Amino acid sequence: MKHGIVTGSSRGIGLATVELLTKQPSFKVIGSSTSGNNPLDNSNFKCLKLDLSSSNSIDNFVENLGDVKLDFLINNAGVLLEKWDASEINMEQLKKTFNINVFGTIELTEKLLPRLNPYAHIINITSDWGSFSEQNFDAFQPHYKMSKAALNMYTKLLAKRLEEKHITVSSLDPGWTQTDMGGKIAPRLPKDVAADILNLLDTDVKSGKFWHQGKIRDW
Repeated sequence: MKHGIVTGSSRGIGLATVELLTKQPSFKVIGSSTSGNNPLDNSNFKCLKLDLSSSNSIDNFVENLGDVKLDFLINNAGVLLEKWDASEINMEQLKKTFNINVFGTIELTEKLLPRLNPYAHIINITSDWGSFSEQNFDAFQPHYKMSKAALNMYTKLLAKRLEEKHITVSSLDPGWTQTDMGGKIAPRLPKDVAADILNLLDTDVKSGKFWHQGKIRDW
């Protein structure tokens, strides 16, 4: 049985991922939401309260896990606070974005490292918008883009640190997806991304890579 965590699991990609994983007989999943609530009712799933902008909330989340050891961690929770056509830096939004997408995600991950089994897999959900190879680069969504670029670097750094422990660390670009963030006209569905995540978990892949639809993509 594989035990793991999916943050931000109450909607969108996170919800689709826990729905898919808990359909597999070999997965038990702990999800998170800021309220502690989740619409999924499954014996292989429970949801705990987690606010990534709060160190106290992160500590409580880790404590409430009990003595479980982890085979995977999906860092999915994140925010996009600015309007899609915004290019100016708003320092309040920038700080709030980094507090969740970067600092909170890293703090949670670091506090969970002692719980990871050998050959565990950490997957950071990032974005094409956080890449330096984005084909249609523009000046919009600066806070979100910078936060995901920083998370991509954390993937590469952590992968190097954990080589001797045989723990894989990956970034995953879900593509434009129909979520609250992506909107209803996006070409991909959350369940498509969930399938990508399950495929990555089920495959022996090289650590420190950036994935999109089952293939390594450029940073």
